[in-house]
Amino acid sequence: MAKKDKKSKDIPDEAPVDFAARIGGRGAPEPPAPPPPPPAPPTRSEPASRLDGPLPPRRSEGRPQMIGMDEALAPPSPPQPTVVPEATAEESTSAAIPSPRTPPGPGETDLVVTPIPTLDDWHRFELALRKVRGIGQVRTEYYRHGVLKMRVGYEGPERLAQAIRAGIPGYRVRILGEDHTTIQILVSTENDERRPG
Repeated sequence: MAKKDKKSKDIPDEAPVDFAARIGGRGAPEPPAPPPPPPAPPTRSEPASRLDGPLPPRRSEGRPQMIGMDEALAPPSPPQPTVVPEATAEESTSAAIPSPRTPPGPGETDLVVTPIPTLDDWHRFELALRKVRGIGQVRTEYYRHGVLKMRVGYEGPERLAQAIRAGIPGYRVRILGEDHTTIQILVSTENDERRPG
C-alpha cells in the first residue's frame, strides 16, 4: 500500500479528458434555429386554397377542347346513288343468313354420329362405314365435341338407315332421328358394351 499512496501523492489531480471532442464526435453545440414566423392570416378577398379539392384546369383558352377542332372541315360530298339488287320472292320472305354449306345432292345423306370421343375413334368408324354395301363417297363435314357429321353417298335397295343399322362391323347402331336429308345415330362399340357401368 505504501507504493500506491506514494504515487497518488506525486500525481496532481487532473480533470477527465473528453476524447470524443478530439475525434470529432461532438462539436460545439449549435445555437437553436429561431422558430419560423407564424403564417399571415388569409384576407377575406382571396379564399384559402384547399389541398383536398379539385385541381384547377390546365387548358388555356388558345388550346382546343377536342383534337382536330381547330382544323377546317371539308365540304360534304354529294351522296352517291346505291344500287340495290332486286330480291326474288323466295329471298324476300326468308330473312335467314345464307350458309356456305350446301344441302345434300341426289343420292347423298348427312350422317350425324355421336359419341365419337377421339380422333382415332373417328377414323375407325369411317373405315367401318365404308364397308357397308351401297355406300360410295364419304366426306367429313365437321367433328366437334364428340359429334361427327359426314356426307354419305348411298345407292342400294333399302333405306340408308336400315343398311347402317344392320351392317357397320364392330358397332352397334341406334337411330335417333331421320328425315329426307339427315340421319342421326348413336353408336357404341363392342368394347363399350363389355365395360361395366
